[in-house]
Amino acid sequence: MNAGILYVSAILSATVFDVTLERANEAYRNDDYTEAITLYEQLVADGIVDSIVFYNLGNAYFRSSRLGPAIANYERALHLDPNFKNADQNLQMCVNQTPRSAGRPLPPDWEQSLLFWHYGLSIGTSATVAAIIWIVAWGLLMLRLFRSIPYVRASAAGAFVLAALFAASIWSKSHPLPLAVAEAAEVPVYFDRDTSGPVYFELLEGDRVLIEQSETGWLKIEAPSGELGWAERTGFVVVGPPYERPPDALDPAAPPESQSRQTELSL
Repeated sequence: MNAGILYVSAILSATVFDVTLERANEAYRNDDYTEAITLYEQLVADGIVDSIVFYNLGNAYFRSSRLGPAIANYERALHLDPNFKNADQNLQMCVNQTPRSAGRPLPPDWEQSLLFWHYGLSIGTSATVAAIIWIVAWGLLMLRLFRSIPYVRASAAGAFVLAALFAASIWSKSHPLPLAVAEAAEVPVYFDRDTSGPVYFELLEGDRVLIEQSETGWLKIEAPSGELGWAERTGFVVVGPPYERPPDALDPAAPPESQSRQTELSL
C-alpha cells in the first residue's frame, strides 16, 4: 500500500514538473519573462535541482536585464554540468556586459595545484572513476598474493593515489565555492555590520565574491582582490546550494533597455 502511494506521488510530481516547465518555456517563448521567471523559480523552490532549469532561468533573467541573477543561475547550471557549453557561453556573454567584467573568484591554492585537471568533470564522473580505480588497486594487491609480477605493488600504490585524488575531487565538487553575485547596481561594503560607518569599497552589478560568513541580513565577503568586508544580504544573489531566490525587493519585470540583450540566447 505504501509503495503504491509513493509510486502515485512520484508520477504526480513528475507530471507537475513537466506541466510547470512547459508553462515556463511557453512564457519565455512569448517574451513574458516575468511569468517565466516566476514559474522557473517555483520549480527551484519545489526542490528541483536541474541544470536545464537553472540555464533557462538564467536566460529569462538575462532577457530581463537582471545580470546578477542571470550569472548566479548560469553558475548553478555549470556546477551541475561543467560541460554545459551553452551555459558557459551565456555566462561569459553576461559577465562581459557587467560594469567590471570581473572573473570568478579562484578556488583555494591546494585545489588549483592538485585538482587542476578536474574542472571539466561532473561529480558523477569523478565518483565513477574513483570507484573503478579503487577496485583496480585492490585487484592488483590481490594479484600480488598469488603471482610475483614486477611493479605490481608500485602500480597498486599509484592507483590508490589516483583514487585519493578523485576522492578529493568528489569532496571539492560536493563543497563548491560559496559564491554570491552582486544584484544591485552598487553594493557598498563596510568594515563591520553598520551602514552608518564608512564605506570600505563598492561592488558593482554582476561582481562575484566569496562568502566568508553569513549573519542575519549580512554577508561577510571576500572580493577577488582579496579585500574583506560586510555587505547587506539584499544586495546579492547567493549561488548556493541551497538555492535561494533573488531579493524580493527587486522587481523582476524587464526594463526598457532589455531589448539590447537579445543576442544569441536560446532555451
